[in-house]
Amino acid sequence: MKVVFLETVEGSGSMGEVRTVRPGYARNYLLPRGLAAPATPDVLARAERLREIEEERQRTQDERALELVGKLQGNPLVMAVRVGEQGRLYGSVTSADVAEKAGEIIGEELDRRRILLPEVIRSVGVYTVPIRLSRNVVPEAQVVVVDAEAPEGVEAAVDLLLNPPLVVEDAVAALGGTNANADASTAEASAEELTTNGASGSGDSSLVAAAEAALAAEEEASTT
Repeated sequence: MKVVFLETVEGSGSMGEVRTVRPGYARNYLLPRGLAAPATPDVLARAERLREIEEERQRTQDERALELVGKLQGNPLVMAVRVGEQGRLYGSVTSADVAEKAGEIIGEELDRRRILLPEVIRSVGVYTVPIRLSRNVVPEAQVVVVDAEAPEGVEAAVDLLLNPPLVVEDAVAALGGTNANADASTAEASAEELTTNGASGSGDSSLVAAAEAALAAEEEASTT
């Protein structure tokens, strides 16, 4: 059955749009609620004006949504929850939980259906979750799930998840090392040096030195 949408119906059609829908859906839902009308010549003549109204409404919604995006940027959604063994949660973090936390940051209530979370979160970690602020504006928010009773405190636990320490293996990879058979003792010595120097406040330079030492060990091993 061909109808003209008089209102925007999420997942079905926009105001002024002409679409063919199932007859039962039209008769039992769209038509009784005034959401659509049969595509008669008179209604079709109104469709263009309805589309213009919808486009203007959508523009306004998108502009407002872009303002909210600015509030989300740089503000991770921190979910402090009870955690059991191996980082598994007692319960889970749901779309409703994320919507509530995001609403606190942007200053207005969000419907949980705007949170595009594929499945509930059951473990500590950092997650990227799309939030549909409008039809055309879908930013990604960082959701950080931490132990509410973390010994170092929630703020420190969040910082550790967002900025994990770089280990020697990662530094070697960044410098181009690929040999998996590097001298283990040299790597361990470099790691010890990294730990000692890092504690004294020279972490950046010791990181490079440790990485270069491990990389040199790799190159030596590859030539023997």
